Amino acid sequence: MRKILLVVAAVTIALASAAAGWFGVKAWRASQPEPTPVPSASASVPATGETVSLTFRLSEVDASAANLFEPPECGAVWTPPSGAANGVSPKADATLRQASGVDTVTVVPGYTTDTAGLGFLASEGSFIVTRDDVVVSPDWGAEFVPEYYVAMPGETTLTQSNVDVTGSTLCDVSEELAAIWDGFDWSAASEEEIAAKQAETDAFNESHRELSPGTYRVYQWSPIILGEPAAIARVLAEEGITGLAGLQYSAGYTALYEDPRIQEHCVDQSDADGNLLSRNCDVPEDVLAEVLTRDVPVEYIADVPPAVAFSVAAEFTVE
Repeated sequence: MRKILLVVAAVTIALASAAAGWFGVKAWRASQPEPTPVPSASASVPATGETVSLTFRLSEVDASAANLFEPPECGAVWTPPSGAANGVSPKADATLRQASGVDTVTVVPGYTTDTAGLGFLASEGSFIVTRDDVVVSPDWGAEFVPEYYVAMPGETTLTQSNVDVTGSTLCDVSEELAAIWDGFDWSAASEEEIAAKQAETDAFNESHRELSPGTYRVYQWSPIILGEPAAIARVLAEEGITGLAGLQYSAGYTALYEDPRIQEHCVDQSDADGNLLSRNCDVPEDVLAEVLTRDVPVEYIADVPPAVAFSVAAEFTVE
């Protein structure tokens, strides 16, 4: 099941406690009213005044990126097969630090280009981590979650989806952690049983406070999509509509909620005084596609197929 579905819960959690995971943070950010419009990409050809009616469908964007690249499995020996794609290069910065005494790698994803004002759809941050060129990537966050970005020459456009990785999350040991809780029945468990499992988890994390020795390389990769999907995304971004991958669930916290077609698929929860506590939406893709239909200038459309780009490795060594 696609992990973006978790934003339903994540939006509610973020409203209640401001605590959300990787995808929850994105859903919360996308839910903010009146977002700041994304800078427009400069047109590569003169404006003609001609337009074409387009809409954004997440399933079509996903389909266009499917089968372009299959991430290597845990334990495989791997180095990237290529670099930039469609004029865009991912960029991953990785910093090894101590967080509460635990070796923690903070990965900051971004994109660069040599083409002025290039607008494109790409991942918020998909990573492959290797140790001595053997894949040890965490087994979460691999799905393609597209967002619209504009990159400028000489600059790095950050995705704002930083990720923290510790030794206990790497795939060569994470199954041991999963096994601790595998089959655990929370509904029937006593407080003592839950505490015992938590103690096992704490002991596991303690045993992996330090990263295993070796040369680590962190690569960011992503499909780079231009064409009609990026063109309609550009128009929507100019209106301040972002967080496209999560709009099915977060549209109720955007200007799109003014449309009755969106309201029909949202349910509000309010307190006794009528103050909004949460707004849960599940907008069918066909309905969302109708609402997102716009007239798009033809010069926004770059007729190139999707392709996959890989960053230069962010590298560090653990003795």
